[in-house]
Amino acid sequence: MVKTIAVTAASLVALIALGYFLIMGVGKPISTDLSVIGQGKPALVLAYENFSPTGGDALNRLRQVRSDYDSRLDFVVVDLGTPQGRAFANRYQLVDGQAVFLKQDGQPLQVTSIPADERELRSRLESKLAAVE
Repeated sequence: MVKTIAVTAASLVALIALGYFLIMGVGKPISTDLSVIGQGKPALVLAYENFSPTGGDALNRLRQVRSDYDSRLDFVVVDLGTPQGRAFANRYQLVDGQAVFLKQDGQPLQVTSIPADERELRSRLESKLAAVE
């Protein structure tokens, strides 16, 4: 009986850990530092509402491709639960899960959703980067 409880507890801990890594993503977190905008590199800023499936899914999709674009594009997240995040989102009329692509000088190029398909996401990123490079 004790062995069964221990195995069940260990399995539960493993499932919780797996869920955490799937939800939170692996690797370094995406920055929340808006001061990088307009500093010579294009930026993609995602509006994110804590505990929202829409924003969380978009964030995870960005994490999947970020390492391939880090040298050419700053990825930033604004938390809609903060005054700074709400002000930024209001400025660009963003809702949870939407992003704004900003040029190297900080001027907006496009407000967009984050595609569910990774190939489509990469295609859009390449297209926007080609427009500003």
